[in-house]
Amino acid sequence: MIETTELYGGEVICEFNPSRHSYTIVNKGRRYKVPSVTRICSVLDKSGPLMAWAINNTLDVCRGAIAPGTEYAESYLATVWEAAKRQSRAIKTDAADKGKESHRIIEENLRRHVAHELELGDVPLAGTLLRDEGIRCLEIERRIYSRRYRYSGTLDFIGESSRGLVLLDWKTGKSIYPEFRLQTAAYVHAYEEEFPDQKIEGRYLVRIAEDGSIEPHYFPRSSYRLDFKAFRGALDLFRRVQQIEKENKKSVRK
Repeated sequence: MIETTELYGGEVICEFNPSRHSYTIVNKGRRYKVPSVTRICSVLDKSGPLMAWAINNTLDVCRGAIAPGTEYAESYLATVWEAAKRQSRAIKTDAADKGKESHRIIEENLRRHVAHELELGDVPLAGTLLRDEGIRCLEIERRIYSRRYRYSGTLDFIGESSRGLVLLDWKTGKSIYPEFRLQTAAYVHAYEEEFPDQKIEGRYLVRIAEDGSIEPHYFPRSSYRLDFKAFRGALDLFRRVQQIEKENKKSVRK
């Protein structure tokens, strides 16, 4: 089911397809697809850490299935190799599912809080942080679109604190990776582009651990300019790579 949101006072329509995680924009009678912030940030090379992680997962399976000094049938070893190959994919899928579930829990309970059914301290995963930091929820899961740079996305949370407006983004990985800062800077720019009289003073990247504990990382306004400049670099690289891929397909001589 396509989710439709009016932006820029109704001048722009953002259509989000959850099954494909894709965005389509209708602006001044024109309709076109635009890349998401997360897809743009995926152009950053993360192969080094991911390769080491995948190798360790493979070795864990092998160590658990093969004892030193023991002879095994080839059919058994083939089964072990296949299981080892699937391990990283299975862990990655499981982590993604847990991440989606954490986002769902936070969103659902924050909506209940906004409806005055819950105290902040009772909101699972996020409530204690919001209460301790004195953050009042303004918007949850908000679509954004930059008319200047033509990208779209969905930010997790906009709130108001003693610092002013703040943006929060929930993360379930083991680390706060550099692309997360670029991602949230892109959200800040698009939000302020739509609402030029508003200014987001800081960004929280909130890492949610497997045990449910949270690890907030706060980045003040002073870090935004360089992070968004880096995002624009990633956007340029993303578009050039896409253009080259199209040119390569056309260049094939039969």
